[in-house]
This record gives sequence, C-alpha cells and structure tokens, in this order.
Amino acid sequence: MTEFSRRRMLGLIGAGLAAPTILRAQDTSVLRVGGMLPLSGPGSIEGHQVLKGLEMAVAEANAAGGVFGRQLELVMEDDEANSTKGVTAVRKLIERDEVPFIIGTYPTQVVIAATQVAKEYGVPMLSGGSTGAAGTEANEVGDPWFFRAWPDSNGQGEDTAKAIVHQFGARRVAILHDSTNYGNTLADQVTSLVQAEGGEILSRDSFNVGEPDFSPVLIRLRSERPDAVYIGGWAGDGANIVRQAAEVGLRTQFVGSGSMVSDDFIELAGPASEGFAVATLYESSTPNTFGHDFGQRFKALNGYEAGTLNALGFDSTNVAIEAMRRAGAPDSRAVQAMLKDGMADFPITMGPDGTTADFDDTGGVRFPMFIAVIKDGKRTI
Repeated sequence: MTEFSRRRMLGLIGAGLAAPTILRAQDTSVLRVGGMLPLSGPGSIEGHQVLKGLEMAVAEANAAGGVFGRQLELVMEDDEANSTKGVTAVRKLIERDEVPFIIGTYPTQVVIAATQVAKEYGVPMLSGGSTGAAGTEANEVGDPWFFRAWPDSNGQGEDTAKAIVHQFGARRVAILHDSTNYGNTLADQVTSLVQAEGGEILSRDSFNVGEPDFSPVLIRLRSERPDAVYIGGWAGDGANIVRQAAEVGLRTQFVGSGSMVSDDFIELAGPASEGFAVATLYESSTPNTFGHDFGQRFKALNGYEAGTLNALGFDSTNVAIEAMRRAGAPDSRAVQAMLKDGMADFPITMGPDGTTADFDDTGGVRFPMFIAVIKDGKRTI
C-alpha cells in the first residue's frame, strides 16, 4: 500500500469514527419541562385550570417544531398544596427528569419552600398561579429564581380596595379571609387601603381552609349590614361563603380574591354568584390583542372560554419556553439569566394591550388589574 493510500484509508476510518459524535450533537430526543400544581386536595380546582394553560403552551410549541429541533414533554407533579410534597416534587423533577425550569406552583407557602430547593440546584421556577407577595419577596433582589409574570397580592389588594370604595361606593367593609399567607396578605392590603381611601373596616374574620359552615359569622355580618364583604382565599371556600350568605339572607356586594376568577367558582356558588366581583388579570373580553388571540385559540381547543387561571399557566409556560429558546440551550442557569434581563419585549396574555414579561429585580411584573362582575352567570370586565 502506498503512503498516499495509507493516509487516505486512515482518513476514511477517522471520518467513520467521528460520525457518531456528529449524530449525538443533533439531539432529537424529547426535551422534558417540569410542572407542579395542586391537582388534588385544597387548590385542586384552581390547579386543574392552570394546568390547561401549561398544556396548551407546550402543545403550541411542539406544533411549531419544538425547541432546538426537539419535541417538549410536560412532566407534572401533584404537590397537593403541601410544602413537604412540593419540595419532594422539585427534587424529582430536577434529579429524575432533569428539567431546565419548573412551572409551579399555586399556593404561596409551597412556592417559598420549593423555590429554596430549586435555587440550590440552579433551576428557575415560574409561578403556577401564585400571587402571594411573599413568593417574590423571598428572592434576592437582582438575582430572582422565582418569577411571576403578573402583579402580586399587594397589587391585587390595592386594585381591589380602590374598586370597593370607588367603583362600588362601599364605605363600611367587612373582611373574611383564610389563615394562609395568601389570605392574610390580601386582608392586610385591603384593610389598609380601604381605610386610606376613606372607608371603614367593620370587622375582620379569618377561617381555616375547607371550613364547612360559615353561617355564624354570616349571621353576625347580616346584623352589621356592611356595604361590601371582601373574601380572600380559595375558590371553594369563597363559593361556600357566597352561597351560605344567600341562605341566611345576607345581601351585600361581595368582592373576592383572584383565586375566584374561574367558572368553577360560578358553578359552585350557583345563582348566589350573581353580582360577585373579583380582581382579574384576564378575561375573554380583554383589550389585550395578544390575549384576545390566545382566548380564541383556547376556546377552539377546549370548547369553552379562557379565564385568568388558564392564562396564568399559559403565560408562565410560554415565557419559560421562549427564554430557553433565546438562551440557546436547555441550560437552567442560562434560562434564569434570560428571564432576568432578556424578556422585556415578549408579550403576555394578561393586562392592558402591549403588556410584556418585563420582570423587575425581584422577579415580578406590575400592571393594573381589571375588575370583573358576574352577570347572567358570566364574568364581565
């Protein structure tokens, strides 16, 4: 064999050995992304509606060709609104499934526990519906690992309190709230802001999540005759309060927290939900062009109109997928860096027209909320 032939043969062998490396670089395997929500237990009503948004965002990304030429697979964990289970869920998603980010979760107390663990692993989390201010307040300023693409409970409380006093003309207000961080934060905000706007807080009562009988406090409120009653807590509890209030003859303007924006609340409360008002981030009648288009696609896919809970899940997942795409790889730390500084031009469904995922240095986004009132069994902005 001549020297030329020997060199040519070695070159061909070398090329053959290099081929598997090239094939491995072109990874077409499924790319897993993580989600955790309360799909059973307290918050399951809300969790299943948020999940619809996660699923839609992943389905649309896959229909558009996936990310990096790979199809996405949504891996879900049920945290049951329990902090211990939430921490376990985070560890599973990161260690077992190697997800580059996690969408989760809905209860703020679970968010706080789960984010601490996710941060240790260097994996960002995006809210699965949580609005409690404590979630982003737990972030290190300038280096957030938990992101929320909408206002926190402080902003929600502010917009709601102003609506109570000015939109509904209520001066004498009673507050009912659950004993969670979410309920207490909202009650604090509404208390201080109603008073700042010239209103009076007649009473403030807390209750345990899942309380079956609210009639004693509602009968007492009936005698106090408040202009409005604010409810801060889960949708199921809020529906029970409104329904039982009608049964005991308490007639007043009821205003609820953002967890009560789903059609499930209307179904659970029945005719008693008529006139109920709630701060909302999204409704199908939104003036937000991007949100309006999302609503049309959602209805075509699911057969009913999208609400805030669906939009929450969609936006968090859609933003996370785009951040990963812009980062250039399913690298958790690169995704976190992109969320911090690279998403200010990316549209979201919620808020006024033109609202974007422009996260501040604590990982939140601020914009004015809408106030929706239930009329003829439907929320109307």
